[in-house]
This record gives sequence, C-alpha cells and structure tokens, in this order.
Amino acid sequence: MRVLFTTVPMHGHFYPMVPLAHAFRAAGHEVLVATPASLTDGVIAAGLPAALTGPELGIAQIMMIDREGRPVPPALTPAEIMASGGRAWGRLAARTLPATTAIVEGWKPDLVVSEPSEFAGPLLAAKHGIPWVRHNWGVTSLPGSVPFTAEEMAGELAELGAAGLPKPDAVVKVCPPSLANDEDPDGLTVRYVPFNGPGVLPEWALEERAKPRVLLTFGSVVPQLRFKDFGGILAELAAGLPALGADIVVGADPAAASRLTDLPDGVRAVGWQPLNLALPACDLLVHHGGSGSMLTALALGTPQLALPQHSDQFVNSFALAGIGAGRMIMPDKLSVDAVLDQARELLADPGYREKSAAVAAEIAGQPSPAELVTTLAGLVGG
Repeated sequence: MRVLFTTVPMHGHFYPMVPLAHAFRAAGHEVLVATPASLTDGVIAAGLPAALTGPELGIAQIMMIDREGRPVPPALTPAEIMASGGRAWGRLAARTLPATTAIVEGWKPDLVVSEPSEFAGPLLAAKHGIPWVRHNWGVTSLPGSVPFTAEEMAGELAELGAAGLPKPDAVVKVCPPSLANDEDPDGLTVRYVPFNGPGVLPEWALEERAKPRVLLTFGSVVPQLRFKDFGGILAELAAGLPALGADIVVGADPAAASRLTDLPDGVRAVGWQPLNLALPACDLLVHHGGSGSMLTALALGTPQLALPQHSDQFVNSFALAGIGAGRMIMPDKLSVDAVLDQARELLADPGYREKSAAVAAEIAGQPSPAELVTTLAGLVGG
C-alpha cells in the first residue's frame, strides 16, 4: 500500500505525523511526504522521502502576503486570527495544488494522511476516490478557520467540481483524553510519541545538578511574527530567570539566538535542540504554548509555564492550566516578574509534577502508532 502524507511547511505541523509514517514503513508500506521546499530538509532529516509541492515558503510569506503579493494586515482579535489563518491555508493549498496533483496522479497513493492546515491533499484524494485521514497536531484543529479556507478556495473548488472541502474518512487524535475537547468525538486516539527533529543528546543533559534546570523556548514560528519583538522578549527572560536560583537553558533559532548576548552566569543558549532529548534533564519548560512543546512536556511528565501569543496556543494553554499540569500567562500580563512568580510556584509545588506524571502515564497507555496502522489500512478497499 502507498501512503501519501501532506503537510504545510511547518515543523510543528509535520512532526506529530512522523511516528505514524514510520509505523507504516515498518509494517511494509510505502510512504511519501509531500510539502513545499522549505520543509523537505526536515522531512529527509526525519528519515522519510519527500516530494515537492512548491518553492521555499516562510511563515511570513504564507500568512502575511495575499495572492496579489500585497501585505495582509496583522490579525489582532481572535476572530481576525481565525479568518486570517483560514485564508492563508487556502492560498497555500491553491499554490500547491498543481504539484500535488502531479504527485497524486503519478505516484497513485492508496491512502492520504494530511495535517489540519493542508488542503490540497484532501481535495485531490476526494476527487480520485482515495480515502484520506486528518492527523491532528494537538488539542484543536481550529475548525473555525475552515469556512474561510473554503471561501478563499472558491475558484479552485469550482474547477474541481467540489461542493466544498471534503470530510475525512477518519481523524487521528494525538491529544490524550484528559486534555481533549468535544472536537472529533469519533476520532482515533493514538499515543503521542515525541519527535522534535534530529539531534544528538547534549552532554549537559547527562550532568548531575544541584539546583533546578529550566528550559526556555518560543519555538520556531512565534519569533517570526512581525507584531512583537520576540527576540527582545526572549533575551529579557533569559537574563531575568536566573533569579529563580536555577540553571537556565535557552533553545532558539539562530536569528533569535543572535540577540542573546551578555547573559548572566547559569544561562546556557543551546540553539535548536530537540525537546525530547533536552527536556528529561529539566524541571520546568517555559514556552509559547505550541502543541508540540506542550504535548512533548506532558509525555515526559515535565511541568510547564505557557506564554501563548497566537492561534491555537491559547486553546492549548487554557487546557494545560485546566488539568493542573502547568500554568499560563496571557500576553498583556507577560513580564519577567510575572514569569518569575509563576515559575517559582511551579517548581515549589510538587502537585504540578505529580499531575504531569499522571498525564504522561495516560499518554503511554494509549494505542501506539503501530497499532493504528492496521485500522487505517482497513480504510483502503473498504
């Protein structure tokens, strides 16, 4: 059987699908990952074959430039963010549709697996009668954005003879039941297996430590957003967090890391470091509320402080705080002092670690990606 995975060029959308892709390959199936050129290195580094659906496209090009090349006004309210995101994914799907068509018609997959923001694959699967699966990446797939995607793709839908965006034949949920909302009640829950990119276990992660260690990151997308100086915010937090009496590890992309100068003793800037390798050696994760960061920390039983800034990060952070495995700070309350206050509480109260460990056990008890392969393979020819 041939299984085509499709994804927008964002690591956080692709990485949750990697364990299932490898499970299909281990079961003897052929796997191909279709994505624009900006993610193909990431796909190959994950040990999977890639197919191009478009050129190099950064998040700013996708989200902040319309079809005519005009700047898109920054989305500020939740409703604007939902609409802007939906239209951006629609523009991207329209742009990648020709190359994805060539892949589907030339490689002839038996099954298509797509993450929630990628729509070219599902549209072509529906056109050719191929079953397709939506593979969620977190607590929410942002269903409120889908009508805006359909609106943006009205012309492409008409050309394909489609009445609207197709419904999936199955939905894969990586979110554990205790964190799940009422979306996709019939979805197939699978164990979240952390994959945060290739890397080498750092030597510092093996060192004994006499005081707590805190990992600070804003992920790969947030620092690229134009409406705030996240590089500056990261530098301020990195300089202030040693007041906790803890060792601080900062994970950041090269552009943000260049701002981390004259840091005090006890702060280590490590560049990009896969969370699943670094986090077991840490006592607290301070992050932006992204799905991958949150679920990795939960799977490893690490308490968290979420600082959401955009999109689903708010849903994730409220869910995290709601189950008692962490805390959150809203953007208008974000300051070094606020982070210090919340981090002190998270490090001092053992209840957060106990709840995080309980969720880690819950995640470990979910069906593995290998178990899911048989179920999804049953969609073909059924």
